[in-house]
Amino acid sequence: MIFKFFFIFFLIILVIKISESVDSTVNVHLIKSRTELAYSFKESLSFKTISFDDESNKIDYDEFLKFHNFLQNKFPIIHRVLKRTVINKYSLLFEWTGSDKTLKPLLLNSHYDVVPVTESEWTFNPWGEIRNDNIYGRGSIDNKVIVMATMESIEAILANNYTQPIRTIYLCFGHDEELGGLNGHRMIARHFRENLVRAEAIFDEGCPFLASNFVPGFHDIIAGVGVFEKGYLFYKLTSKVNSFTHSAIPPKESAIGILSKALAKIESNPFAPIENIEKKNQLLQLFNGETIKSNPFLDAMTKTTTALSMIHAGTKPNIIPTTASAWVSHRIINGNSIEYVKSRILDLINDTRITMEIEGFLEPSPISSPFTTAYQILKQTIYQQFGGYNVKVVPTQLMANTDTRHYWDITDNIYRFMPIVGNFMDFVSIHGSNEKISIDDYIKTIHFYKKLILNFQPFSNSSNSNYINKNLKINDYCPNSIYSK
Repeated sequence: MIFKFFFIFFLIILVIKISESVDSTVNVHLIKSRTELAYSFKESLSFKTISFDDESNKIDYDEFLKFHNFLQNKFPIIHRVLKRTVINKYSLLFEWTGSDKTLKPLLLNSHYDVVPVTESEWTFNPWGEIRNDNIYGRGSIDNKVIVMATMESIEAILANNYTQPIRTIYLCFGHDEELGGLNGHRMIARHFRENLVRAEAIFDEGCPFLASNFVPGFHDIIAGVGVFEKGYLFYKLTSKVNSFTHSAIPPKESAIGILSKALAKIESNPFAPIENIEKKNQLLQLFNGETIKSNPFLDAMTKTTTALSMIHAGTKPNIIPTTASAWVSHRIINGNSIEYVKSRILDLINDTRITMEIEGFLEPSPISSPFTTAYQILKQTIYQQFGGYNVKVVPTQLMANTDTRHYWDITDNIYRFMPIVGNFMDFVSIHGSNEKISIDDYIKTIHFYKKLILNFQPFSNSSNSNYINKNLKINDYCPNSIYSK
């Protein structure tokens, strides 16, 4: 009880300190009209910065360099004031040098590469079209929206004569996140290590905020901030038999049959939910057990998941293949490990005629605390931006993977979010067809990053050292959280 009292007392002091360090007197206006901002963003989507993951399609890096030139033309003040470094030919790093070198920098991370499109599945131009107050195009959510919104916000801040922050800020734009970031953010992180840079916090892409009734019956907006990510394990299973291959004389057991039995065992024996996972993932505390079990999105947050994703066998109807292969994907929850998942699957299969070939793996990420100053300022900014709505800000788990995997040793404080309210169809459009953002939501995203940057720190050349409304409160302390122990 005494520890809990002092812990709550510490949180109250932290909130007071944050409120004292910010004020509502700073008023930074955007320097472009609504129409200019919309059409500039549409133009950014016209560059086909596609990351292909198959060898049959060659990546057109000229498009990436054209996007660099586009940014240089659209944001002249940034390119004059900030230091730009090109990392590994195509990734970009902008350094906004602060006046206090003793403070650890803030990293605003994103990526500008996109996944391929099947144009026949799109109703609108996948490379940028404005229709019915929406901006359509690949990357409008994932992830040019953060690149452009952060650039527009900083260009506006600079134009309003806030030219030097106290704390250094880096904009880190990777060019191959959709391929794992090995040549992009991994190299940016290496650059930081070589220069002995240790960050105060990293803000990167995450899940869009869940709109009202995204989970049926829950009417508040859920602003989930990813404080950790699932890991993954991808592998190929192959069965082989030595038998006559003509279909007129079939064997008692075929390669396809053997593999099918193994896949049936895997699919019919899902991983069990992790006990007390809601203490790590506070989003789950908003719902009862029945709601979680009945909702695929929520249920996937409780356990390691299994997906049978590809299968290959045979070449002709009358020839029995001697080999059959299938690919399986697991998203590994914090509390399980790669070795545990691998061992459990092999025990389930229990057949020496089947081999497993690992093709990709990543352990679950470390968990970042939601009680740091950086998280609390982010939380305040969300309340400030979405103050007209009922919104729940909760630390949660990201089920996908981001480039933050390359920064685990750069900072303990990594927060993943997308300051856009999305419904189910918005989620489906990411990596799907007709990806879009409304013009209003895009402009709100620019305002969000403007507020976040100003809220995070004062500016050395400004008499207004404060920004957040002092009436905003941090009131989501959860006594059942793992972080309160």
